[in-house]
Amino acid sequence: MIKLETAHIEEVRGIRKLDIDFGKGTFAISGPNGSGKSGVIDAIEFGLTGEIGRLTGRGTKGLSVSEHGPHVDKVKFPDAAFVELKVFIPALGKSATLTRKVSAPSKPKIVPADSDVKAALAEIADHPEVTLARRDILRFILVEPTKRSEEIQAILKLEEIGQTRAALNTAQNKLQTAHKSASNLVQSSRDTLQRHLQIATSGASELLAAVNPKREALGLPKLEKLTSDTQLDAGLSDADKLPEFNKQSVLRDLKATSDVLGKLADSAKDDATAILAGIATLEGDPALLRALQRRSLVEKGLDLVDGPECPLCDHPWPDEDHLLGHLKAKLAKSEDAGTLQTSLLKSGAAIAQHADTLLGLLRNALRIAKAEGDAVCAELITAWGTDLQQLKGQLSNFDGLIGLKDRLADGWSRMPTEFPSKLAELEAKVQAKPDQSAAIEAQTFLTTAQLRLNDYRDAMRKNEAAKVASTSGKAAYDTYCRAMEDELNALYEAVQDDFSTFYRLINEGDEVKFTAKLTPSEGRLDFDVNFYERGLFPPGAYHSEGHQDGMGVCLYLALMKRMFGKNFTIALLDDVVMSVDSGHRYQFCKLLKTHFPDTQFIITTHDRLWAEQMRSAGLVTAKTSLAFHSWTVDTGPLVESNADIWDEIAAALAKGKVETAAHGLRHHLEYASRHLADQLGARPVFRADGNYELGELLPSVLSRVKDLYGKAADVAQSWGNVIAKEAALERKTTLSGSSGASNVEQWAVNKAVHYNEWANFGKKDFEPVVTAFKELLECLRCKDCQSWLYVTPRGGSPESLRCQCTAVNLNLKVKQK
Repeated sequence: MIKLETAHIEEVRGIRKLDIDFGKGTFAISGPNGSGKSGVIDAIEFGLTGEIGRLTGRGTKGLSVSEHGPHVDKVKFPDAAFVELKVFIPALGKSATLTRKVSAPSKPKIVPADSDVKAALAEIADHPEVTLARRDILRFILVEPTKRSEEIQAILKLEEIGQTRAALNTAQNKLQTAHKSASNLVQSSRDTLQRHLQIATSGASELLAAVNPKREALGLPKLEKLTSDTQLDAGLSDADKLPEFNKQSVLRDLKATSDVLGKLADSAKDDATAILAGIATLEGDPALLRALQRRSLVEKGLDLVDGPECPLCDHPWPDEDHLLGHLKAKLAKSEDAGTLQTSLLKSGAAIAQHADTLLGLLRNALRIAKAEGDAVCAELITAWGTDLQQLKGQLSNFDGLIGLKDRLADGWSRMPTEFPSKLAELEAKVQAKPDQSAAIEAQTFLTTAQLRLNDYRDAMRKNEAAKVASTSGKAAYDTYCRAMEDELNALYEAVQDDFSTFYRLINEGDEVKFTAKLTPSEGRLDFDVNFYERGLFPPGAYHSEGHQDGMGVCLYLALMKRMFGKNFTIALLDDVVMSVDSGHRYQFCKLLKTHFPDTQFIITTHDRLWAEQMRSAGLVTAKTSLAFHSWTVDTGPLVESNADIWDEIAAALAKGKVETAAHGLRHHLEYASRHLADQLGARPVFRADGNYELGELLPSVLSRVKDLYGKAADVAQSWGNVIAKEAALERKTTLSGSSGASNVEQWAVNKAVHYNEWANFGKKDFEPVVTAFKELLECLRCKDCQSWLYVTPRGGSPESLRCQCTAVNLNLKVKQK
């Protein structure tokens, strides 16, 4: 893995041009909503992986990196959008530069192009999960067990486990089906053999008792025992063996077929009735059938929900909860349909077994018809057999079953109307043949018996092979599932221990005995947590949303620790720490510092207080934090603490770009005024939306500072401190004499110097304005430490006006008389 040293971003998402020095350490980016923080995360993620997570997944249909990765003004010029990252690879002790353009996301430029460097960067490109956005954290918590299993296995790069399990399950199901077909063939061939021998069972003694009299009639020795190699026609020379035609055996086959035809109306009647009843249920409740047919679609829809608009049809709902409830109700209804589907398929399989029996008889009848030269009967049998084979295919799948409604109501076999008469004609034709002599009858009996015994033995061998395959398939599946669960149990036990430790730490003093249990089973992962020692429950049962969010972050960190170990060197947390209750954020800093001291976290937040807490907790410093104060489509994010602003303004003026310089000055003044108003307790006219204009903030700041300087002089007078009094009066005089302050005071009456008109100035006209405001801002900061002045304590009665280094430290507390 890597750590970020610097980033240069141009024309990516909402960023026009931005440079950040991360210094290989944890870094915080703060700013109000819409100020461009997430754009930085998007750009870094793109630079590392070539992807932007915000443009994929739920609710992102129609979005892509190629079309929506560039800045909106550069959509037609994607080559202008790129990210250049300087990274450090701890395992190699090397730094490298990675440049990736939106126009060619899969072809980054890497310097140096060493194989080990490329391998390290390829590894990070394969791990987009180093980025965690606010909308992602609950995908581990409030999600169905099967989806949670998929999400967590994806994080841990264990997708192949589930894929292998599914493949083995499919294989065992196919092998079981093949075994069932082989078993049906055994039964059919056994029936054919028993019918020829005229025996009730296929035991060895019964078989020999039927064969030996025929052998004796031919002067052949009796068979004493039946083995796998026994030949029933042993002793007959090839010359003596006649074609397979035994009149009585043929007549028995035809009679067996005729008997079955007479029972077809009642054959599998109960199963056909059950299927028709199931179809009627579905027709009576069309929503049930649609729910089943759309089950997979609804499952995908649930996964794509990201707001109140349906991802399947774009229909708007009152809110996301209503939409989720609707889709879950559909899924629940499809569960009922799924139970009905299983029942219908079971009845279909029973009918298919009857069809197999009938097909076995028809195969014998077809051989007889061909032997007798009855082409019409043979053609009729072939057509019917083909129809029955197609029927079996329909009976094995749900859609096919639904389409059989009319056929099942009329009779599943759909016997050709002329078949009974054709079969009777064939039987009469055989019956009319002269009776065979005893010798010929005995010979054909033995020859036919051997052929049918061979068929039976072959069916038995195939069935045994199918049984072994089916048993092996089931054993492989069961063994894999047990091994998978054992391994996942060990894996999840380590994850749940870390998760519980992390969660207890950020909720220190609240849930000191908190525990959690991750339980994997076939294709799912159940997750339960302790609720104040009242037992284990799903997280959504009793815990608040804030606690659920905290669980999501802790589980993410536990998973990353488990997957990467010491190589977990970077994570991008996009506004997710807001999920942690405000009272526990210091503990969250402690968690990151103590358990992940070697991990570089890039953290964004729109909460200024949380940004300050990170600094005061020592997680970040002033050098490893950045604050945006606003964003515009033309400039991108505007950085609050831009020490080079005056150089940038001068450079713009040197190129004659007054509009650019004016824009930069105005926004720097907006930042400084907002910051000073907060630090000094200025009192602009209150606005409920908090959107103060520069013309409202800067005058109130100047008024407040003048009042403070005046008060500091009065306080010094009360203490008899002449030096302090003169220092305060000097600062007040300097401020009042500032031409920038004069300009501010004239804004209300003289539009020629109003900031709205600056862009229309010429270079020579605007240069004095820049100089004036630079001097003005210098009056509001310390010359030594360059920090802005502030009052302390911040509240109704400040006691001092000072800077960070105390070179400016004016007493505001009057001496009591």
